[in-house]
Amino acid sequence: MNKNENIESKHEFESKNHKEECEGKILENSMLNKCTDVNMELPPKFETPIVIAEFKVQIDVESKIKLAEPAIEIKRIKKNVFLTQCRLVGKTDKVFIKGFVRKNIEYATMDSVSNSGICGDIKHTTVHVPFHCVAELKNMRTPELKVNPQTQEITYISKENCGSDIKEKDLISGEFFNEKVFCKLVSAVIHEADIEEEHEKIESLPGEFLFQNFLEKEVICLTIKLLQNQQIREEKKEKFSPFDF
Repeated sequence: MNKNENIESKHEFESKNHKEECEGKILENSMLNKCTDVNMELPPKFETPIVIAEFKVQIDVESKIKLAEPAIEIKRIKKNVFLTQCRLVGKTDKVFIKGFVRKNIEYATMDSVSNSGICGDIKHTTVHVPFHCVAELKNMRTPELKVNPQTQEITYISKENCGSDIKEKDLISGEFFNEKVFCKLVSAVIHEADIEEEHEKIESLPGEFLFQNFLEKEVICLTIKLLQNQQIREEKKEKFSPFDF
């Protein structure tokens, strides 16, 4: 293929993948008057997180874990819980929870074996065990959530015919920007059982086994707090005169 054919094929490819330019744009824009301050009542004095609910959930998880290499025993498992999602659905009592348990597993390997001992290294494998659930809250404060009002339309009678003037109308629309309900993980407790289902006997040492996969059953207990930033107004204090008594 010569140079001209390469150029033509390139133009054909670009023309096929070319998208038409959007013709929509602002033709004119001007400020009609200055932005004036609307007289409003005295604003709230504080804005602070308010506890909507504090609850406990129990999540049961079963997972099969494979180590990087065969081991004779697990020395230690360090666990940390992380939440990747904690979402209260507005105007309901349902909270969607999602996260994972980070497990750093330390285990002893076997490099050599004799009739009286095993030699090896201490290795580690880190895995993320996912979990998710939906919690239904029994007791909770109602969060401050305002639903956007419906758009209202005002039409006018047409001078040309006995009907509405479709060329002119007034619209009234609005929206509220609510503070989002957010979560705080207060505590996490994990109860677990590790079961070595697939193992191989070490013939020279009775009672010793070699395994790479194991089954883990765990009960994850989480304490979660729901909060929302809300405005608090200062209470009006009545003024007393010393002559009132």
